[in-house]
Amino acid sequence: MSTAPVKLDFSSDEFLADPWPIYKELRRSDPVHWSAAFNAFLVTRFEDVQALLADREVGSGFPMRSSRRLFGRTLLDTDGPRHRDLRKLFMPLFAGASVKRLRTEILIPAVDQVLDSIEAEMGAKDEVDVEFMERVAVGVPYAMVTRLFGLPPEDAAWLRPRVLPLAGAIEFPATSLDSALAAKAELIDYLKGKLADRREGGRMPFLDLVFPPGEPLDESMLGTATLFLLAGTETSVATIGKIMYAVLAHDVDLSTLADQEYRTQVVRETLRWEPPSHTILRYATRDLNLHGVDVPRRSALLLSLGSASRDENAFEDPDSWRPERTDQRLLAFSSGPHTCLGIQLALAEFDTLFERLSHRFGGVRLSGSLDGVRPGFWRLRERGHIFRRPDHLHVRLERKRAGSSEADA
Repeated sequence: MSTAPVKLDFSSDEFLADPWPIYKELRRSDPVHWSAAFNAFLVTRFEDVQALLADREVGSGFPMRSSRRLFGRTLLDTDGPRHRDLRKLFMPLFAGASVKRLRTEILIPAVDQVLDSIEAEMGAKDEVDVEFMERVAVGVPYAMVTRLFGLPPEDAAWLRPRVLPLAGAIEFPATSLDSALAAKAELIDYLKGKLADRREGGRMPFLDLVFPPGEPLDESMLGTATLFLLAGTETSVATIGKIMYAVLAHDVDLSTLADQEYRTQVVRETLRWEPPSHTILRYATRDLNLHGVDVPRRSALLLSLGSASRDENAFEDPDSWRPERTDQRLLAFSSGPHTCLGIQLALAEFDTLFERLSHRFGGVRLSGSLDGVRPGFWRLRERGHIFRRPDHLHVRLERKRAGSSEADA
């Protein structure tokens, strides 16, 4: 194992502001890096990360894992038949045909709810200043998830302060597990109340699938329901912020995002260039040897999606944001048996938002200042490692000029 003096502190200002040089040095000199602080091996090269994600003898389940202690046995940290059965349960909601229907029934109304409020604030003015992270990057996922669960959209403001502690408890480094457990208890009581009050013919797509009407409540699945509240919101918050960040950083004309093919390229390249989550946790179920490093059975493996997505041996000019790149392999949604179940719905969410932004507004530009901007390239202060997102993103949205094409209803 290399003894290269690489500083690795996920909470340091250096890492939060600019982790990429640290990853690059690790890929070069210490691709299987032992972190005493996290009692885990950090794996940084694309080929290794991809292989380990596909390896069914590298497991997700471990009794003392923080997510297990918080949510119970869920899709996130089960393997084998239990994991396959859970995926089979949820597949009808997240399959392609269902996602097409959800785009019309849920995604478009959720996006329009947020954009309507911005247009109303603009009034007769030609432009409006918006704190994009709070108004849009947070607003859209929570508007979407409340509709997916069949919850009142106005409850989003109550939900987020209770979802955030769940995110913190599975971060690196983690926040208080006790606070997360208390927030989870509130969310479970809330969901049980909504399930008890549901009416025949009401639309609760996710909850009706997990808790079929007329059947006894399976309380063992309530942890899974709270996990989906988290997974459907904070990862999307981070990704939406990153896409707008990339659009601004590279002077992308908002009108160009009306083109389906280019919009897809922009979303996928951003997910490679700045994935919302930089690390996935796995466990070795057998003794491994990676690049001469002995990894004993039951060791924790931190698979670095962030580093792998910028691996110079996998991607040409990996530090550059190039939507036209032909190789758009993605690790942002994981890979192998634990590939994110909601990948198609998430991609549809990002596509719907930026399509309708391009139709409803004439342009977008940076407003105000950003910490960490350097000449020639943006460095944006970010928080988190699992849910890594910009702190703030102040933008100015311009009115659509008369005669421009409008969004389809």
